[in-house]
Amino acid sequence: MWRNVIKYMDIKSGQLSTLLLDVEKVRRRKVVDYKSEQDIKYIDLADNLKTLNISNNHLIFGRRGSGKTTLILASVKRNDNIVTAIDVQSIKNDNSLNIIIKIMLQVLFDVQENFRGYFNEIETKYKIQYKGVRGFGCWLLRKRDKEIKVRYEEGKKYLELLKKEIDLIRKLNLAPEEITYIISQEGRQTNSTLFRNEYVSESKDSMDIEVKLQEQYKIIESKINFSMNAMESYSYNNVSEIKDESSSEIKTSFTRTYRKQELLLEQRDSISFLLNEIERITKQHIFVYLDDFYQIPMINQPEIIQYLHDIYKNCRNNSFCFKIATLPYRLRMNQEGSVDMSYKDDFSTIKLDYDLSELDRTKDYLLSILVNINPVLHISKQDIETLFNNSEVLIYTIIATGGVPRDFLLMFVELVKTARLDNKTTIQKEHVYTVVKSLRDNKDNNIEYDSDISPDLIREAVEILKEDVVGKMNTNVILYPKLLVDKHEALLKNLTNLRYLHVIKDSTTSENRKKEEFEAYLVDMSFYAVNKRLKPGLDFRRFWETDSKSRLTQLRQSKIWSFPDELLEKYKIS
Repeated sequence: MWRNVIKYMDIKSGQLSTLLLDVEKVRRRKVVDYKSEQDIKYIDLADNLKTLNISNNHLIFGRRGSGKTTLILASVKRNDNIVTAIDVQSIKNDNSLNIIIKIMLQVLFDVQENFRGYFNEIETKYKIQYKGVRGFGCWLLRKRDKEIKVRYEEGKKYLELLKKEIDLIRKLNLAPEEITYIISQEGRQTNSTLFRNEYVSESKDSMDIEVKLQEQYKIIESKINFSMNAMESYSYNNVSEIKDESSSEIKTSFTRTYRKQELLLEQRDSISFLLNEIERITKQHIFVYLDDFYQIPMINQPEIIQYLHDIYKNCRNNSFCFKIATLPYRLRMNQEGSVDMSYKDDFSTIKLDYDLSELDRTKDYLLSILVNINPVLHISKQDIETLFNNSEVLIYTIIATGGVPRDFLLMFVELVKTARLDNKTTIQKEHVYTVVKSLRDNKDNNIEYDSDISPDLIREAVEILKEDVVGKMNTNVILYPKLLVDKHEALLKNLTNLRYLHVIKDSTTSENRKKEEFEAYLVDMSFYAVNKRLKPGLDFRRFWETDSKSRLTQLRQSKIWSFPDELLEKYKIS
């Protein structure tokens, strides 16, 4: 019926070959491309784009390949504010202080670039108004349009202050962990006096700018200057006296030692002020996206998040916010023993992973992603469906990928290639079993990369799944007791991130054990695909099927199982 009623697509068509090439192009999207002109197609079932473009701090959770980077790129394309998007992979090996510095440098660079565009327009108008016209007409024009001068002077001062802060952060990036600053009592007073005189002189022609604003700029500039002097004058020698070469007088001096961390913390007020100012002047907000944040060691994450959150708290009118994209269970917000921040109170959460219990919804989502990679080809979801020998082959393909978008796209490419090499007109079940085994290497090779617990524990757990669940119990679906899910969370989350396990439903009941909650897991198909077929005699649970009362009967009749406590105790996982 499947083949006879529907007109099917030729698996060898050039149209399909083009789609396969397009999948290769988008399979490894990078946030570094966020300034490019390409349009990002994002299938948004949960209004994630609208949510992400609100000036709140967000946590984006999803397994590898779930679409975190694509969501960020699509969000940036629809955002008219000032955007900084950073893939933290290139800075993951730095210590937390240097990571903060590099993030803030990029943010300030982007603010500077954006504001220069704004200021250039103001400067052009200012030059026309005040330098291009002479005589009585010029006087009338100046009187009539004081706002241009105010905005010009304001913008000029802002750019100067922003440049000073950027120079300071640059120097801080190169500074040692401790800075001993030699301070002359008289010199310090002289420098302060010179600064005040210089500022007053510069401000004589800027009387239209509010006095209060001048004072704010003066305070921030003074702080920046002091920190800059400290770094430019650091010494490792203990100096108690300095002799003025122009006289024989010995002047009293003293030293003060700053830690790099202290100087960086002191910049929070200055950075917050600069971000507040650009929002006040241009009405634009600053959005910072940090992709693949899980690559930063978890011990370093709290300090980075706290610094960004402090700036967020100091910024008025939502002038600054940041978004973190990471793997589930690979984020640590607080230092050990601290509970300063929480997901609920300090962040809005976006989850990109869908459970597999609603398989039709997952199928529609994945097919929509595939056909929208290149809409110009005019390939429909129905066209893709007819490439499979029957509807069950497509369902098995989705199950084989755990519903992960990138895995589905890559598997689809390999399935078409395999069917072509096999000289078949459609994708068969044996092709699914062949390809899923070939993709297993990717999971095994990423154990060290994607886990935050002992790789040996992961490998031992994988062997237990193979021997106990697939081997002895002869099944592919397990119900894990909720009480033990919390206890074994670290192991289960890591196995899910690595895609050895897939969540079918995070809360369900069992037909065999009443009045108890369970989490339903699908064991990855690579465990039981053998020689182009499923393991003989496997109790393959059709967990997505419902009975006449819409109950997931096959799921609820699955076997109850959990990892032995001894395994976690062996690796000191509590």
